[in-house]
Amino acid sequence: MADRVLAAIGVETSAAAVALHYGARSAGRLLDGWLVDSSDASAVEAVEAAGIACRAVPLLMPDVPSATAMARSALALAADLRTARG
Repeated sequence: MADRVLAAIGVETSAAAVALHYGARSAGRLLDGWLVDSSDASAVEAVEAAGIACRAVPLLMPDVPSATAMARSALALAADLRTARG
């Protein structure tokens, strides 16, 4: 479904393309940080080059421990962003 929705608005179906579509809040857009799946680790560099902090982590959450780990990753990224702002 995401493939069709993204194609309808002219956005490539990739972690980097979606992040770039939303854009960095520092540039008046939406995102401060973005988690991508470990399989999309190659996207981190492009996302960060656009001014969005990015981390590659396992995003599949088939069980509570996986969901907990992903949530902790999101909170760690948020904490890193808060610390960077001073």
